[in-house]
Amino acid sequence: MKKQLNWFFSLLLLVSSIIGGFSPAQAQTKQAEKLNKKRSKNLAPNSTYTKEQLKYDSEFAVAAASANMLEVSLGKLAQQKAIELEVKEWGKKMNQEHSEAGTKLEAIASRNSIALPTMMSPEDRATYDDIDDRKYLGFDKKYLRDLKALHQRTVKRYAEATTKLANPELLAYVTEMLPILRAHESQTAVLFEQVNALK
Repeated sequence: MKKQLNWFFSLLLLVSSIIGGFSPAQAQTKQAEKLNKKRSKNLAPNSTYTKEQLKYDSEFAVAAASANMLEVSLGKLAQQKAIELEVKEWGKKMNQEHSEAGTKLEAIASRNSIALPTMMSPEDRATYDDIDDRKYLGFDKKYLRDLKALHQRTVKRYAEATTKLANPELLAYVTEMLPILRAHESQTAVLFEQVNALK
């Protein structure tokens, strides 16, 4: 039954993207947002949370899921394309740690009936494509520069979420992840300075 539902959901997204002129990633994000909006509307009357709190929680989860997917994909890419061994190893670490973070987030979302996309957002996909377009040492530099900016954005989002999330499971996830993300941000900045100094 679960496989049939997954197949139906995938088909629905494909049809939506064709009819609406959206890319599959846009369709995925829009479908998740639509399902989460319906969830917020249905839960709010009988919940201790307001509709706005439920909306914020689901929007945060969708954005965090996309960011995790981006980091995992970029980590795999770095293992394939990076010139410097340290960059390859850092890509492997990002792949592993954000895969684990993504799995934890998916479990929380599932328990709380929050719909998550299975593809990164169009914006995150554009970041991936831009980095993938680089070659040789230019790839290493672009990967680390963008990864540094991505972590800055993510740390800011998670720090804000510690004051706005209503769901206790999501809040615990954010509290656990924030120091890890800050460490990633610091180490990425150090690596970027090292690699950027190379000719």
